[in-house]
Amino acid sequence: MSAAGAGDPSVVDRIEPVVVRRGPWRQAFARFRRRPSGIAASFVLALFVIVAVLAGTLAPYQAGQEFLQFIQNPQPPLTPHHLLGTDVLSRDLLTQLVFAIHQTVLSGLVCAAGATVVGVTVGALAGYYGGWFDAVVTAATGMAVAIPAMAVLVIVLIWSKLPVSPLNDGLWLTAVLWTGVARVVRASVISLRSREYIEAAQASGASSIRILVRHVLPNCAGPIIVAASSLLGQAIVIVATVDYLGWGYNTPERPTLGGLIADATGSTHLLTGDVALSRVWWLYVFPAALLVLLLMSLAFLGDALDEALNPSAA
Repeated sequence: MSAAGAGDPSVVDRIEPVVVRRGPWRQAFARFRRRPSGIAASFVLALFVIVAVLAGTLAPYQAGQEFLQFIQNPQPPLTPHHLLGTDVLSRDLLTQLVFAIHQTVLSGLVCAAGATVVGVTVGALAGYYGGWFDAVVTAATGMAVAIPAMAVLVIVLIWSKLPVSPLNDGLWLTAVLWTGVARVVRASVISLRSREYIEAAQASGASSIRILVRHVLPNCAGPIIVAASSLLGQAIVIVATVDYLGWGYNTPERPTLGGLIADATGSTHLLTGDVALSRVWWLYVFPAALLVLLLMSLAFLGDALDEALNPSAA
């Protein structure tokens, strides 16, 4: 190449590589794709949500439907017309599991959505304005850590006259678990409110609500998403435990995963003769496996999201 050609700006422009700049969300998605466990967990959780939404369509029978020829004679998996067998009360186990996923996932989603909305609102206001409101929120969140959410839910279910349902369970848990999201959002807002672009928005006359909605909260989206995914798993654990202890809303028409496990462990009392629990292993193995799979998927997804949405991640 001649000296003139080498110094020609048009030639330099043609040989220089084109640099494509990616936004923060694209970079986060690229980091997320490097976590196979996170991708697999996303697919598993998507299947759970699909089953929960389409439970009435996917279930082979109606919830609680009994097949009296199998009463106190539970059938093992792969029995004709009963893929996962039947339980002691002659109900199709696959049907009960499908509706149990619906009930359990619904409770967790109601709690996660409600607690996230309340926590984001309260935490954002406390972190942005500070003052006495921030002091009250800090004290409230500190005290809430010492209150076991499961104990609160059990007490409410015992003394409350409201009908027991996934919606009510989720709302009662929201009243306790919102504090965790509020603490995360408050800390993020405090670190952002002194940034130059926030001060520029204030100098331009933008209202506080506009600054929070348009400038502050979008930059807190990462911690909020991670906190919400963790909250969903926490809510499902609490609801399943309460159902297992017998204080939940588990019924033949509205089964839950925790309730099905409890029914399985007590099923031998309904059987005639000395029948070991290992003889009806499918009654507790399948609901327990689904519950563990659901919680593990939430844990893997939370770890992957934490790495992907953390700006300091590789």
